[in-house]
Amino acid sequence: MTKTVAIQIAALELCSRMGEPFEDEASCGRAFDECVSGVLEKGEADCELKPCPSGHHDKIDQCIQEANIPIALHEDKLEFRHGESDAYMQISHCYNLLIGVLIILSAKNSNASNFLTYGALFFLICLIST
Repeated sequence: MTKTVAIQIAALELCSRMGEPFEDEASCGRAFDECVSGVLEKGEADCELKPCPSGHHDKIDQCIQEANIPIALHEDKLEFRHGESDAYMQISHCYNLLIGVLIILSAKNSNASNFLTYGALFFLICLIST
């Protein structure tokens, strides 16, 4: 199967399944992983983003990497039912922390340095369950 066909199948699966109500964040994340299987690899779960030892830090539900450089951040949230903070702001905050991590890594890792030089483009995947 070509990558184009795999992407089209993933898009159809996402459209048909992600509108369903989910019991919790984990079930929403599992459904997403099943839909994009073959297009996006499953990333490191509960990835901690800590740009400096004494500063702010956070955990992201999943961080997908290519050649040890993060290319996608995936965050699941039960947003509206529990009155939590805005999920879009949370994923933006995690992106900001990840840029801090990459800046530190870039001193030792030419891949990280090059990635930052070209704009540090990421997929920010935010799944919101209601």
